[in-house]
Amino acid sequence: MNSISPNRRSHMSDNARPHANAPVRPDMRAGSRAAGHRRGRRAAAVAAAVTALAAGLSGCGLIGQPQNKSAELAEWFTVTSPVFRDGGDLPARYACATYSGSAALGRTPPLRWSAGGVRNAQSYAIVVDDPDATGGTYVHWVVAGIDQAQHELVEGGRLGTMVEARNTAKKVGYTAPCPPKGERHRYRFTVYALDTRVPFTNGATLKDALGDIAKHTVGRGRITGNFGDK
Repeated sequence: MNSISPNRRSHMSDNARPHANAPVRPDMRAGSRAAGHRRGRRAAAVAAAVTALAAGLSGCGLIGQPQNKSAELAEWFTVTSPVFRDGGDLPARYACATYSGSAALGRTPPLRWSAGGVRNAQSYAIVVDDPDATGGTYVHWVVAGIDQAQHELVEGGRLGTMVEARNTAKKVGYTAPCPPKGERHRYRFTVYALDTRVPFTNGATLKDALGDIAKHTVGRGRITGNFGDK
């Protein structure tokens, strides 16, 4: 019987193809195994990358640099606040009542950012976390859906397009800084430029929300404030 060219074989009907029990040439079997190994390696590499990213997010180093391949160092941007400087003291009015009593408002401080040079930014997300918390990083707030034209959030600000995920306390919304007495903690306010509008739904779990932010990050900026007993 004349051999069938690969091109012709690809167009054959199922009934015309060789029977399943027909002998397979060694070179075909080896090629199939090699392709399977390549697919397995690719799948393992993807799984490893996702696992590593999830671990980094859980520890809330929260993406030391943008994870999206389109993001570069030049796409980092500056985050500032009119009420505290980077590395300075966070005013007591933004903390819990344990520290500032009736003066405590428990609101988010005002933030400003400049991300005009970030490519593909469709929206912004903000994550507030405490890397010095007992038992590991404590996430106080995860919010997304901030319009790309918005470069400022006023004190306690909420926008109609914003969605909030659950924080470490499993609450939707913002939990004010409240370090144990005798401790001084850092509070990081990280703004992420995303290549999508809203990456998660309101009330999403912390793990899912952070993972979705990581997948869509094309740039980021951060300001850190200190609070607690010296």
